[in-house]
Amino acid sequence: MKKLTISAQDLQNLNSGSGLVMADDFCVLGDQENKNATRRVEHDLVKDFLNDPEVKQPDEFKTNTVVKLKVNVMESSGLSIEQLQDKYADIAKLKIFHVAGDDLTGRPVIAFSACRLPNRKDIDHQQLLCFLKEVLDCYVENDYTLVYFHYGLRSINKPSFKWLLQVYKELDRKYKKNLKAFYIVHPSNFIKAAFNIFYPFISKKFGKKINNISKLDELTPHLRIDQIDIPEEVKQHDKIVVEKFKSVATSQAKEIPKTQQFSISLTELKRKHPDRHVPIVVSSCIEFIEENALDIEGIFRRSAQVNLVNEAVDAFNMGIQSFLQINNVHLATALLKKFLRDLPEPLLTFKLYGSVMEFSSLPEEDKLKCTKRMLNEFLPSLNHDLLVYLLRFLEKVVEHSSANRMVSSSLAIVFGPNLLWSDTESASLTSMSKINSYCKYLIDNSHLIFDESVS
Repeated sequence: MKKLTISAQDLQNLNSGSGLVMADDFCVLGDQENKNATRRVEHDLVKDFLNDPEVKQPDEFKTNTVVKLKVNVMESSGLSIEQLQDKYADIAKLKIFHVAGDDLTGRPVIAFSACRLPNRKDIDHQQLLCFLKEVLDCYVENDYTLVYFHYGLRSINKPSFKWLLQVYKELDRKYKKNLKAFYIVHPSNFIKAAFNIFYPFISKKFGKKINNISKLDELTPHLRIDQIDIPEEVKQHDKIVVEKFKSVATSQAKEIPKTQQFSISLTELKRKHPDRHVPIVVSSCIEFIEENALDIEGIFRRSAQVNLVNEAVDAFNMGIQSFLQINNVHLATALLKKFLRDLPEPLLTFKLYGSVMEFSSLPEEDKLKCTKRMLNEFLPSLNHDLLVYLLRFLEKVVEHSSANRMVSSSLAIVFGPNLLWSDTESASLTSMSKINSYCKYLIDNSHLIFDESVS
């Protein structure tokens, strides 16, 4: 049997890094009593890892797998987030992972915090895996982003290697194909080295999705950090890391160009363009989609390349819109979501956040009246007009759902995090579910909500 080898000294050096994962996390050690023995990473233990569509498989690895993992095939339950939290109450209360809004390209973010894993004797890891899979089932039909906070994984709370292999096997292509970015925050030296070892066997496509993040501020170009419930001990560790880097954060205020379209308020946009009913980014993207993409399957499920989005944002901010002529539908949908997400205040406003959180508890017969009052009386006129314009468009998308497969619930998952977020709370599974539910109600009932003849 061929073996990958790492010397004991190398492993000792790796384990002296800033992370807390020990050498036996991803390998089987030789005779512990023989200090000079070479520690080996057995191929047998990575067979399940290699037996995956995303992993290249050289002939030398095409042997029978020695490690046998019992895989429980689980069909999607179709339960709501609230129902899943009730079903897995003991796991959910630990807040090991949560949905944290969208990243800056409009993809849902799932955050996993290793420090919140309890003593492995105090948690049912099979239940944890089932809960994780059922939550992911709510999002994996769309592109999504995964953030893993590694700090806090210790020998006392780390899952077994066998379980990690089972996770990798059960999270099959269904879960991997739409994972567009995987951020590992505060990786240990061992994690980095392990990735380098296995990188030759991972497809380039999947390898490009993995990003090591040394400091929290390195996430800001990619994610809305204030929407992530980052554990306090991770924040404290990050302060130490920043000190080690001895980096001084210096930010220089840039003058906002007169043609700026993104990341400024609707009021400022109206002041610059008093003759426009809705912002030009929104109207340009929606008109393009209506003309070219209403019948494209999964129209809002895919994200555009980050560099294309950035180039398009720069073009809009310089007053150039001709880029849409390149006929990139996913770029248009990404820009629409990004415009909404980059508003200094969400379209539904911080003021209405509390009301939306309570909306699901209202009697069904009171919801229409309450929504009409919320939007027609408390929403600023610019926000109101843009919301009406957007919902009319989403109604058209739903009308073509037999072709594009985007029903109101699918659109709500995509647009909910871009229409409302809190300025005081991190995003959670519960809050995201309530926002998405409210967004679905708006899409399904917009013809009644904004019809003055309906009370």
